[in-house]
Amino acid sequence: MEDRLFTPAVVTLIFLSFVMGTSEFIVMGILPDISEGVGVDYTMVGGLVSVFALSYAVFTPTITGFTGRFGRFRVLMLLALVFLLSDVLTLVSWDYWSLAISRVVTAASSGSLLAVGMTFVMDLVTPRFRARAVSWIFSGFSISSVVGVPLGTAMSHVLGWRSVFVLILVMGAVAVLMAVRTLPRLGLPESSPSSKGGAGRMLSDPRIMAGAGVTVFAAMGMYTIYTYITPILEEEVGFSDSTVSLGLMAMGVAMLIGNLYSGRLASRGGLRKVRLTLLVEAVLMFILPTALASSATGFAVLLVTGLTMYLFNASVQMHLMEVANRDYPEAITLASSLNPTSFNIGITIGSLLAGVVYDTVGAASIGYLGCACILVASAVAFAVCRICRGAGRGTSVT
Repeated sequence: MEDRLFTPAVVTLIFLSFVMGTSEFIVMGILPDISEGVGVDYTMVGGLVSVFALSYAVFTPTITGFTGRFGRFRVLMLLALVFLLSDVLTLVSWDYWSLAISRVVTAASSGSLLAVGMTFVMDLVTPRFRARAVSWIFSGFSISSVVGVPLGTAMSHVLGWRSVFVLILVMGAVAVLMAVRTLPRLGLPESSPSSKGGAGRMLSDPRIMAGAGVTVFAAMGMYTIYTYITPILEEEVGFSDSTVSLGLMAMGVAMLIGNLYSGRLASRGGLRKVRLTLLVEAVLMFILPTALASSATGFAVLLVTGLTMYLFNASVQMHLMEVANRDYPEAITLASSLNPTSFNIGITIGSLLAGVVYDTVGAASIGYLGCACILVASAVAFAVCRICRGAGRGTSVT
């Protein structure tokens, strides 16, 4: 355990997160190219986002619950190899259904991989750097939005959508080699005499379930917008096919800044402040449909919304891991998976609802749906802070 943030092991986990984020989010940037290449409707390809998210939500807790009995380093390496195999399957897919199957395998492996990787943080850095380390690992996904998705979108336009997954495969192989060299050979987490039980008791703890609920509704709100960010930028803001990658990059920068700041927020108020930032995000989504009447105003509101989207992330993750580390150490890997799992449950529901709104009343009205979801997330965050009142029940973020 080191008393600094950017240890070689933490950098490896950040890069691994970047690769997984690029693999997950790139579909949203190259929807038109996949649609044309595979020969299916645009909205059907958009359904791959829901397929990925639903698979992530189903398989991540299942796999982490099962693998929690094995050494964490070995589990991480096995999942990394499955992740590489899934990208090979995507690369050689021959129709929509083979592509969908490959995305299921990618989701199952990457969700569990991120969860196991997060458990390393408790052993890599001292407590004062843990929240920031968590936010940086999550920020690998935001960095993928800034670098990976725009680069992949540009590559797809020039070389075809399959070229993107060649790049992801190469980066994934580099990440595995880095992990072999830098990560400690961690085994099972240690139990303590004060621990209350394993997975079953943890999942019945209202502090855990309410914490996960914040992420479910916050992600629902986010992905009503972000699933269809490319058509919003093209149809409502006015970006062309050749410049939409710049819009995606700008959104990615805004989301990256928010994700990085989430680590500081977790150390300076945590969920007590997050419940208020969610209210601000809800207001932004409510005014978005009106703001999109002007391209400049609409894009400005999108960027500010991007700044707020991930502010809850590190606080929720730290809350779940601290409760588990103190009271349910045998289930810490499963606890670590709950935030990304909840995120993808939210993505699944949010993207499906957004698809209905997009097909019926248009992209601009999606903001109202996002506002409703975020308001619920804020209410649940208030509930978490209330539940955690009392000696021995709270965490550093409540």
